Amino acid sequence: MAFIEYFICPVSDAVDNTVDLIKDVYGRRDPEIEQVLADFLDLLKDELYCLVEYPYVDRIYRDSYYSYFSSKHNEYHRDCIRITLFDKNLKDSDFRSQRMIGRLQAAFRGYVIIRPTFPNIIGRTLIDPKAFKKANFRICQYPVAVSVNGIKLKVSGFPFSSQDGESISCAETTVWGIMEYFGSKYADYQPVSPSKIIQVLNQHSKKRLIPSAGLTVDQISLALKQFGFGTQIYAAEDAYEEELKNIISIYIESGIPIIAALENDSIGHAVLLIGHENDGQDQFAGAPRRQIEYSHLSKTQKYIDYSDLPKRFIVNDDNLTPYLSISLGDPVEHYEPTSEFVGCTIGDIVVPLYKRVYLDVLDARGLILQILADNEFGYELAPDFVFRFFLASSRTFKYHVACQAGLPTQLKDYIVGSKMPKFIWCGEFSSKSSFLKNKVTALILVDATEANNVSADSLIFAGYPDRCIARLEKDFITLPSKFRRYSKFVSNLQ
Repeated sequence: MAFIEYFICPVSDAVDNTVDLIKDVYGRRDPEIEQVLADFLDLLKDELYCLVEYPYVDRIYRDSYYSYFSSKHNEYHRDCIRITLFDKNLKDSDFRSQRMIGRLQAAFRGYVIIRPTFPNIIGRTLIDPKAFKKANFRICQYPVAVSVNGIKLKVSGFPFSSQDGESISCAETTVWGIMEYFGSKYADYQPVSPSKIIQVLNQHSKKRLIPSAGLTVDQISLALKQFGFGTQIYAAEDAYEEELKNIISIYIESGIPIIAALENDSIGHAVLLIGHENDGQDQFAGAPRRQIEYSHLSKTQKYIDYSDLPKRFIVNDDNLTPYLSISLGDPVEHYEPTSEFVGCTIGDIVVPLYKRVYLDVLDARGLILQILADNEFGYELAPDFVFRFFLASSRTFKYHVACQAGLPTQLKDYIVGSKMPKFIWCGEFSSKSSFLKNKVTALILVDATEANNVSADSLIFAGYPDRCIARLEKDFITLPSKFRRYSKFVSNLQ
């Protein structure tokens, strides 16, 4: 009988020890492998401990192995190495003690798969952001259950994998990452294997897709559409050029990871935008002002659109390491100056939307501002208010409302009990000071499944300091409760 072997070591020793294990089981040792591991593990906190095990059966690599690598003349290994991460010193006995299970769960920070696809050895990976030295960011996350040395543990993060150079390219890894995220969170979707992605696209391709030469933006969009999404493509060179950064910001704030197609004069590349750095007071310094017109008052008001604020976004780039912070103006800033990717900019973005979200992001944003400025349904806010706009599922939003400590119970009951579509566009309005304290002055909700009726008839709810307006069948009513003591919705990013 063959046993799974493992050892425990501090993260500072993990590179050397893992390189030794790679030499023992795969017969490979070269500086490039060591450098790949070092670049990855050096980003993690120094106090972490690692449990390194072999052999490990990874479902994603096994899929690539049986669909591609096993058919080649040269022999390829089918087993992987797994590194699991803990935020505490570990002992073997911890995994056999009932009283230690809770401590193991509290300390568990995720895993990294080392696959035998040299030198691109980083396979399926999911790490809690708290494992990183620099974790001043919020990202799309989902929880996953993991069995470590017989103990079932849970961790949250966003999936990452490097491309293996043959069976999957950057495009396939981005589609895979999208499906892992949504398939693990929502019953409407399922995680998919790389071979399934190729199988779906082969039905529409005039040439073979393996070995992978990458996918076009249209092919990426088609794959996601086949897996149940109502994908939307926004191209920088089209009418969206001036608003592309705002569109990215809004969708990221909505908890929707975005595939960004990078390009320069000679190469193309696909990455996943999954979050942004935390907000700070300095973002408002020099922030541009927009204007809203209150026609019935014959006046205009300046305001700050949250999507205009300068912020750095979090990217998963399969050529690099997970959770890197970038500027949208220079999405390849972490590459070496001699890299062929230098000079790449964002050309197109692919947004994986729920198939019944019909109201486009820019139309929805304009509609909410139109409602705010309306004589009957609106409210005059103080100058320089902050407008934050995002998409949310009505189920998650209602849970947020139900958990609000200060919101009047009668108002909670009405919002939670209201009929809503599966997804809603939300506009939150705050002063600059209250925004940084997570406080909201006014709230407007509109139907995200309505496309042909971009008017106040799409309004679901409007809450203001002096009154609340809600829809009752085909009519609008004024509720007895005023809108107060409401904290901003933060469930999309964690």
